[in-house]
Parts: sequence; structure tokens; C-alpha cells
Amino acid sequence: MGDLLISRVAPGVARVSSVDPFDTLEIHRIDRAHWQQTPERPGIYLLYGTPQNSPRVYIGMSTSNMRSRIRSHHVNASRNWFGVLFAVPVDNPLLCRAIEAELIGAVREANAVDVIADNTAEERRHRNLDDVHVDPAVEKVRDGLQLLLGQDIFLTEVAEEGQLADPPLDRMTPLAREYRGQAATPRPRTEEDPRPATHSYVGAGVVGWGRFEADEPDTRFHVLQGTGWRRATLNPEATTYNNQLRLSEAQDTLVEAGVLDEGSMTFASDHVFENWTLATRTVSGKSSYSGGYHWQPLED
Repeated sequence: MGDLLISRVAPGVARVSSVDPFDTLEIHRIDRAHWQQTPERPGIYLLYGTPQNSPRVYIGMSTSNMRSRIRSHHVNASRNWFGVLFAVPVDNPLLCRAIEAELIGAVREANAVDVIADNTAEERRHRNLDDVHVDPAVEKVRDGLQLLLGQDIFLTEVAEEGQLADPPLDRMTPLAREYRGQAATPRPRTEEDPRPATHSYVGAGVVGWGRFEADEPDTRFHVLQGTGWRRATLNPEATTYNNQLRLSEAQDTLVEAGVLDEGSMTFASDHVFENWTLATRTVSGKSSYSGGYHWQPLED
């Protein structure tokens, strides 16, 4: 969002907006006791709390009135765990479901906090939509929330090729092959699926296949020739810029090595990655994506 302007609207309520007059995004930070100050507008909201000293979030949306949604679903004894809510008005209500789905998916993939979601099926249906308006909106909302939370809850830390990454001390290391989202349900094999493939890629606008090199605990993932890929988008003002830049450089290296073909935007040859998350990011062009959500097993 660039430079931010923080304005106190009322006790327990602050409005955060960009100093850029052409950037209309604003985020309302509201203490739970003052939830009535939630804007009566369409938008996305995030509830944040630390029950039992463990950070927890809930991401929701309303296509008409966020305050009514908060009143009917969250102001009750069973939902009194959150201490603050962040409300983000969205001018186009048609984008709300897709933005909500992408944010929930990103938080789940990052695995940095516990995330509560009521409707997984809805999230799957509205994620990875091929809409040019969704990605910029998601990026701005995500960056603004991260700045206000002071915690990176949307990005997965994964080792680069040839490097080791220490897992968070307070969380168990995720299983190498834990399938989630749409990838959690294997799909029947079709005539278009190459015989060497055991997995197909799940994501808008990209078709691809791969397989693990060996049984667990081996994490190496083999992407097959003919798989599509997308260029990493670089936005210097985004909090993900450094990660996207590293991803772009990694893609450049594979282009120079003849693995990725820029003419057809496909893999010109097979390639083995250290893990399926690095494979996913190369294919998708998204440095926040993780393997468990994007490689769906194929039924024999």
C-alpha cells in the first residue's frame, strides 16, 4: 500500500488508508467492544485473537453489509475469542467471494496461525479464478493487513534450491504430502494425462503434471515436459516483492537452462525440484503458493 495514513475515528476505532490519492483502499481497525463501528458496506473482514496464547484468525466477507454479518455471526459467546477485527470495504461486491477465498487459502498454506473457516467448499469454488481484477485486490488487502498485524500470516517459508530452512519452533513440521483444498480429493485419470504422471496441477489457466521421485520422506518433485507455467509478476510496492523477485530469477535460470520455454510457456523438458512447493511456485508464478493445494493425485 505504500505510505499509510492512520486516523482515529472513534474510541477503539482507527481508519488506515494510503496517502496516494489514487489508491482508494482503506482498512478499519476496530476493537471487539466497538464492533458496531464496522462499515455498513460490502467487503472483507478479518477477526484476530490469541486464545490460549495461540494466534487465531477468521476471514469472512459480506456482499452487502459487513456490520450485519459481524452482528449475526460473530457477536456471541461461541465467537468471543477475537480481540480486534479488520474491515476492508470493497467497492465491487462481485469480487468479495474470490478475495475471501484467496486470503483464506494463503493463510492456510502459510500455516503460521490457526485459521477458522465455515465453508471449505465455497473457498475451493471461488479460488484460482481467472479474473484480472482479483489478484491486484488480493495483493493490496493482504499487504495492508500484514502491515497492521505486524505479522506475516500469508506467506509460506520454504527453502530455496540447495538451502535449508528451520521450521518454526512452536509448530510441527508439515507432512511432505499433506493434500488440501481441491487437491485433497484424487481425480480420475483421463486420456490427456501422461502415463508417468501421478499428479495434475490445480490452478487457473495452467495445465501440468508431475510425480514424486520416491516414497516419503523424499520430498523431490518431478514436473513433466509440457506442463504450463506463468511468469512471476513484480510489484516493487508489494510486501511479497523480494519473494517474487527471487522466483522470477529462478525462472530466468530455468529459461537459460532450456527447461522453461518462453515461446510456448511450457516446460521444454522434465525438471526435478527439491519439493513440490518450489515446483508450484515456478509453475504458477506465485511465491505464496504451496504444493499441498496445487498438486492433485490421479487415480489409477
